[in-house]
Amino acid sequence: MITQADVAKAAGVSQSAVSKALLGGGGKTTKVSEKMAEHIQNVAKNLGYRPNLFAQRLARNTQNVIGIIIDSCCCGLYTDIMMEIEHLATQAGYRLQVGLVHDSLANIETYVNDFLGYDIQNIICFAHYYDFAEQVPPLFDRFRNPVFISKPMTSEKFAFVSPDYYANFYEAVDYLLKSGHRKVIYAKTAYDTYDARVRVQALRDAYAKYHLPLDEAQIFCKPLRNMDTPELMTLLLDDILPLKPDAIIVGGQTCINLCIRQLKERGLRVPEDISIVSLDCWPGHRYCIPNVTTINNEFMTIARETIRLLLENVGKRRRCTREIFIRGHLDQGETCISR
Repeated sequence: MITQADVAKAAGVSQSAVSKALLGGGGKTTKVSEKMAEHIQNVAKNLGYRPNLFAQRLARNTQNVIGIIIDSCCCGLYTDIMMEIEHLATQAGYRLQVGLVHDSLANIETYVNDFLGYDIQNIICFAHYYDFAEQVPPLFDRFRNPVFISKPMTSEKFAFVSPDYYANFYEAVDYLLKSGHRKVIYAKTAYDTYDARVRVQALRDAYAKYHLPLDEAQIFCKPLRNMDTPELMTLLLDDILPLKPDAIIVGGQTCINLCIRQLKERGLRVPEDISIVSLDCWPGHRYCIPNVTTINNEFMTIARETIRLLLENVGKRRRCTREIFIRGHLDQGETCISR
């Protein structure tokens, strides 16, 4: 590893002159001409010098890095939030250090220890909705400034920004029931997470509002981690179609496309026979044929509030515990009709 001392020796100058030319350091008394600075920069480039950003951050006592832990197989909503967070963080002068995990508590803990080792205190955690969801939040007790995306599964107070899963889902079910649908299927995955729990409650409450009976079989919950392959979608439809549903609420873009395609292959039309609502929207949902009715979870607002919450607490000794729910809305498309 090439150091500033190596550059100074090769350039025939002092180490403080190298610091001044490359990093703007070297103290007020160190003077380096423009020509000398250019010479030092060329020598550093030829030697392959790279600045030690960690050492700089320690020396200046700055925290311009945000650590992020996110699932490598995350849903489209989280991908969109992540994209906007990167944009907003860059605008604010921050860089992201990202840890990718999937369904592994040990890997999450490894990244937690890495971030602590680098003294990165500003943390955004996406990856915490697993079978071991309750074991994840305690790992973040050691950070001064952690923020979760979606409400973590713990009674301990942590800052989080979350879609208002209950209100958003209730609006979708209420719309379907008001439109004359009576057999609405909620196709959920096997994870027992906060978002799944409140969506089930929203389904029950919407049915109760209209004094309609709810068959427990309408809450599809088999040991499936997702439904974004043709094989898994086949299993879903094999189970729910005997119930004669008139509406299905299911995952994001891939699930919706598979669902519509397989329903057509089975001789069922969308929306004439079965209405479809997506649990999340994506940029091209309005260009599908038919264009899709989706729950818009307002990913840009979630990202903006996350960065605002994080930056407001930078450098503070007391951990922020604010809880923010973002209300979304139903984007009505052509995959739903009145019955």
